[in-house]
Amino acid sequence: MKLTTDPEISGPFGPYSHAALIPHNCNVLAISGLVGCDANGMVPESPKAQATLIFESLSSLLARHGLGTKHMAKLNLFVTNRAHLADIRAVRDNWLKDHRPAMSLILVAGLGNPDWHIEVDGFAAFEPRAEPSA
Repeated sequence: MKLTTDPEISGPFGPYSHAALIPHNCNVLAISGLVGCDANGMVPESPKAQATLIFESLSSLLARHGLGTKHMAKLNLFVTNRAHLADIRAVRDNWLKDHRPAMSLILVAGLGNPDWHIEVDGFAAFEPRAEPSA
């Protein structure tokens, strides 16, 4: 996977790349929207705690397939309130470290449950292995 930022257009407004080029020989793992609740369905009140659960869940899901943060090609963040952005970005940036996938951040009127403040989806790309973990 090649992450690129085009110097001839407006620079990224955060820790992301403009594009992720995925070679034809790569596998893609599509990741459904993850929300901030634990395995028992408990939803913490704070947006920061929800974001933390989401990125922990994303790490777990990637690990189940033998992958890590560096395999993320695209992230989409759906956030219900602009006031929560600083906390959510801090959690996201800590999770990403120096990795810069393509990314979108969309402010939405609401999510499937009124207690949810954030939802994250995206996809990871990786070179094929003999037998991927499941």
